Amino acid sequence: MIYDKISNAGLYTFENPRLQSAVEDMRMGLYVEAIESKDFKKNIISFTTKPKEENRYEAHRKFIDIHIVTDGREYVEVSNVECLSNLTEYNPESDIYFGDVTSDIKFKGYLEPGYFLICFPEDTHLVGAHEKNEQVVKKVVYKIGINLE
Repeated sequence: MIYDKISNAGLYTFENPRLQSAVEDMRMGLYVEAIESKDFKKNIISFTTKPKEENRYEAHRKFIDIHIVTDGREYVEVSNVECLSNLTEYNPESDIYFGDVTSDIKFKGYLEPGYFLICFPEDTHLVGAHEKNEQVVKKVVYKIGINLE
């Protein structure tokens, strides 16, 4: 997991060229349109946050996610997949499964404009939430394949 300001994204270098390409796209301010390139898929989504108690952690096996809120404020939590319990069946088509984390070993905070969150396959993440007041959120989610074949 990496949580940082977008203005600091240039400090990171990744061995995965697809991830590096997505970070460069994010840094250049090109995160306003949805695209699908050979390196990544970039989705633009809008939603209303739900109470964190109503959300479950999600995890992926084949993709790295980059989350960027462009409007609003989203509560997030990130933990290690080893902390997941009550797992759903893995859906290979959508590359997703869900579970719960009862451990206190987790990152908790808000994702706001100007910041990004990278979640790797070993990271499980609860997103789309709020603690007190619902928010209308617009965000960009990059999906980057980890298989470089």
